[in-house]
Amino acid sequence: MKKLMKSAVAASMAAALLTSAAGAASFTSSADTLRDLGLFQGSDKGYELDRAADRAEAATMLVRLLGKEAEAKESWEASDSEFPFTDLENGYQWAKPYVAWLYDQGLTAGATDTTFEPNKPVTAQQYCTFLMRALGYSDKNGDFTYDKAVEFATEKGVADLFNLGDPFLRDHVAAMSYAALAAAPKSGETDLLTKLVADKAVDAAAAKPVESKFATLRELNQISAEMNTQTAVDASAKMDMDMTAEGETVKALFDFDMQAEVDPENIAQMQLAMDGTMTMTIPGVEEGELSLPMAVYLKDDVCYMNTMGQKIKQDMNMAEMFKDIDFTTMMNTSSIPVGMIESVSKTGDTYALSYNTGSFDDLFKNIFSMAFDSVEITDEMKEQGVTEEMLQISMDLSKADFTMTVKDGEIVSETVDMAMQMVMAGEPIDAAVRMELTINKTGDAVTVQFPADLDSYMTAEEAAAAMEETMSGVDNEVTAEE
Repeated sequence: MKKLMKSAVAASMAAALLTSAAGAASFTSSADTLRDLGLFQGSDKGYELDRAADRAEAATMLVRLLGKEAEAKESWEASDSEFPFTDLENGYQWAKPYVAWLYDQGLTAGATDTTFEPNKPVTAQQYCTFLMRALGYSDKNGDFTYDKAVEFATEKGVADLFNLGDPFLRDHVAAMSYAALAAAPKSGETDLLTKLVADKAVDAAAAKPVESKFATLRELNQISAEMNTQTAVDASAKMDMDMTAEGETVKALFDFDMQAEVDPENIAQMQLAMDGTMTMTIPGVEEGELSLPMAVYLKDDVCYMNTMGQKIKQDMNMAEMFKDIDFTTMMNTSSIPVGMIESVSKTGDTYALSYNTGSFDDLFKNIFSMAFDSVEITDEMKEQGVTEEMLQISMDLSKADFTMTVKDGEIVSETVDMAMQMVMAGEPIDAAVRMELTINKTGDAVTVQFPADLDSYMTAEEAAAAMEETMSGVDNEVTAEE
């Protein structure tokens, strides 16, 4: 239980990062949907999403995605296809119908005039190029260029921060293919799936629930796009967290008001003011419940924390801490990636979403690494028993359900219900997080308010020195009295 208590602060930081959004992920649900639509097949070993796809497999996946597998095979058997590539003989004969069809349709030109290089891993850039061509865009007619294929696919909603994995796996190929179904072709249809249904390449009944999901998500994304133009927010939140380890549960309740202003072009100027209370219920403690007023302020790359009257400040280089995150791209992203959503529905003005929890796996690893690698363990911390192990966190998210209520075209409230299994300080912990967020103001109506006494905050070293001086004075007084 002591380990659990030492990890409470780290858990609070983890909870604050849960809604952040890049890395490799698990998109089995995307592969399942593609399979149900008849657009994806695994190998004799299953989906094999955890390995890289080669160029021959990518070609096959693309042809199936377009619903043209039967046409490709018929064309090949009828010898109607012109085939210039000479390197598909040893072990890749099965891929010839698919590669030939793509070549005939102008969707691939091969690696050279006579080679396709079927055994080489397909890159995200190459697959983005394939998909953009499949959607009717041309890198020959000036719609995009090969070197900018990823950026163009991102603009069209096909590539995103989650399916652009490195290494680029079959997992990401499935996710990107699924995203392409929700993207609008150049020919003007609502999305590629609608076009495939119209072309009778996909069964209409099988496609109906997927089309409904795409439509609802597009509607919500339109609202989110408007919200993403706001760089300032004033909100109130209540969050409760249960952490269970060794059969005992610590309950924490956070109740706070927050104002934040973030300029994605200059993250160093981020401003944050958060005031509230943390209440903890700890098994085995006589008082039972501990209530702590808390305030956190971030201004000019300095973090100020006021807990129980203890006012501490610490330099926090935001630009360095988040140097690997493109905040401009994140804040300008106008849509929730479709591969991240298991289900979405709408009742009245409320949208309900269940996220694909696997899509967060490596994201958490990256975020925790960035957050805790920047923490330096001082000699004082070591003397208090803090070790590097205490800063290591792993997390497996098992539930991520959100509801969003919209009024006058803006999201005005949101609820979050999450469950996860964590390992902190080497100890397994089951955690549940529930949060209610109310958005009070956005944009120019928001003013981040700081207390007038920020100059009185001390560094940890200054606070320790002041405490030592106070204790020394007390000792001297006692000695004098004696």
